[in-house]
Amino acid sequence: MKLQNFDVSGSIELSSGDLRWDLHNFAEFDGLELLPGEDAVVMRWSVPSKPNPWGCRENEFKGMKLVFTDILFLHIGPRDNEMPMTEDGCVARILKVDPNIKGDEPYMREILHLDDSFRLVFQFQSGRIIEIESMTAELVPIT
Repeated sequence: MKLQNFDVSGSIELSSGDLRWDLHNFAEFDGLELLPGEDAVVMRWSVPSKPNPWGCRENEFKGMKLVFTDILFLHIGPRDNEMPMTEDGCVARILKVDPNIKGDEPYMREILHLDDSFRLVFQFQSGRIIEIESMTAELVPIT
């Protein structure tokens, strides 16, 4: 996968230029949309209107979306029913994983070296996992 204008800069954070996007402490996951006619998946986040909305004082955007194009793999796992529904909107961890290693546990498949062959895994506080592999991914700020 080619990350066109961002990178995973931490376990809960993306970076794009000089901006950080903390997806755990500040942002709320608004959902995932499959666009079959475009062979794309869009994930959306928003933040409340307040100072330092993304954990980055320079980042004043109200939301952002990740647009994955030319989808190769998409998996959405179950949530832990014991967790409150509010935990479905909070990212607990973002991982780059090796698509060639089989298994359900993303931590066992995490890659730490630079490679174009990976999937992104978004693990939520509720236990739900969204795993995506595509040819490209782009971060699009929303004003």
